[in-house]
Amino acid sequence: MPEEKTQKRKGIVHINHEYCKRCGICVNFCPVKNLEIRQQKLMELERCIACRMCQRYCPDMAIEIEEIDAETVITGKSGHRNGS
Repeated sequence: MPEEKTQKRKGIVHINHEYCKRCGICVNFCPVKNLEIRQQKLMELERCIACRMCQRYCPDMAIEIEEIDAETVITGKSGHRNGS
């Protein structure tokens, strides 16, 4: 079951926390609810479909989307940088 979840993931959200003001606009525009603000920090939930809505509407230019293919996710070759 977890493999099926990762195959649907098509992007990785890179968040620049120095620029992010946690306005929540990206959270509201994301069609798959991939972003959340927890404890005053924007977090990715690993559901990105690479639609780039969050990147497009972020007023602080704090988000970048890295498109990935299913093979990259399954084998872990993406060099994942989860904005921590």
